[in-house]
Amino acid sequence: MEKNDSITIAIDDIGKDGQGIGRHNGMAVFVSGALPGEQVRTKIIKCKKNYAIGRLEEILSPSPMRVKPPCNVFKRCGGCTLQHLAYAAQLEYKQNHVKSCLERIGKLADIPVLFPLPSPQEYHYRNKAAFPVKMQNGQISIGLFSAHSHDVVDVDDCKLQHPDLAIVLSQLRVWLAKYNISIYNEETHDGLLRHVILRTAKSGEIMLVLVVNGEDIPHLSELQTLLRFVLPQVKHIILNHNLEDTNVIMGARCTTVMGRGYFLEQICGLEFKIGPTSFLQVNPQQTELLYKNLFRKLELKPTDTVLDLFCGTGTITLCAAKRVKKAYGVELSDEAIANANFNAQLNGIENAEFFAGDATALAPQILELAGHADAIIADPPRKGLSEPLIQAIVGAGPKRIGYVSCDPATLARDLALFASHGYHAGEVQPVDMFPQTTHVECLTVMYKK
Repeated sequence: MEKNDSITIAIDDIGKDGQGIGRHNGMAVFVSGALPGEQVRTKIIKCKKNYAIGRLEEILSPSPMRVKPPCNVFKRCGGCTLQHLAYAAQLEYKQNHVKSCLERIGKLADIPVLFPLPSPQEYHYRNKAAFPVKMQNGQISIGLFSAHSHDVVDVDDCKLQHPDLAIVLSQLRVWLAKYNISIYNEETHDGLLRHVILRTAKSGEIMLVLVVNGEDIPHLSELQTLLRFVLPQVKHIILNHNLEDTNVIMGARCTTVMGRGYFLEQICGLEFKIGPTSFLQVNPQQTELLYKNLFRKLELKPTDTVLDLFCGTGTITLCAAKRVKKAYGVELSDEAIANANFNAQLNGIENAEFFAGDATALAPQILELAGHADAIIADPPRKGLSEPLIQAIVGAGPKRIGYVSCDPATLARDLALFASHGYHAGEVQPVDMFPQTTHVECLTVMYKK
């Protein structure tokens, strides 16, 4: 098999980026747009030692699970990768993907993987969007990066976001063009506007964050007037200052231009302060489902003491505090801990205590202060837990360990490490936070045998 060859293959799997995977003479071939169960003709565009990449030329026998994507930029945009696959089949793929990671990476074939908890909304479920802004061919593009590229695909109506956000983007385009607002150039580091970030609350209010390469941006008052007239749901406009030559989206400083700079979001009967940099799961309905299932599996009791690692603004900690005697939260960010303390006071919760710092260093100190922990909860970033932190967790000897993961691969790796220390997962429950993508959230509770 060589570059430019045209071959016919059967697709039998899906890759982590949504490509169909087939085999030709024993070599894996990745074909974007192809689905399991299909016979396709593909042209080889890249040939490596162990795999090849093909461009879909013709679907010879379509899968019964193939559906028409509602988004008109689906094939070009890198945001969604499974819109052409029926939702029931997406869930089945995610269950199989989690099983595969546990078996291949963790060597944990004995852990049951339940069917994913489906999202009530297959579209329009996200409460946050980050859109890069770029000048391309003399035109302003606001949208999402195309796959494996820094080219911005202009998106006027992202099907994963709240419909009102399309109105905000349309008005932003009018404002940018009318007042000739300069657009950031990542090659020359010139220009002002880098990213547009939009957050929505269950109440319907919208927060608009403009990430700028500077201290100010002209004609903001005109933008406020425009949005007040067209879409009064926009209650907050914030400047985020990112003057660094970096791919990181947001800088460390924010200036509130309109509104109070945050909104209150309800989760499991509590209210939480959500600002421009606050971490919050992007699917509100699934967030509550995730937390309720986690607490149910942890079997929390009113006499329990709980330690929540990577607590963010305290969402899991405070929801757990309603059910236990004492809850402790740890997070690296000072700002997040300040918000967590604010949220505790806002909800009148007095049995929660928060600490800013590295979880590996702080966990033993907090456990010494608490005396013990009946349950420890970890909700780490995609890279998972470090081995020293796992050792600190098992060294505390909790009865139960709850683990929330956004990456089945690092989950499998970490569960294998916990198992080597005598803590074994009863089952893994995937929760579909991200319909139309290959991403899946998982939760599990480990017990010491």
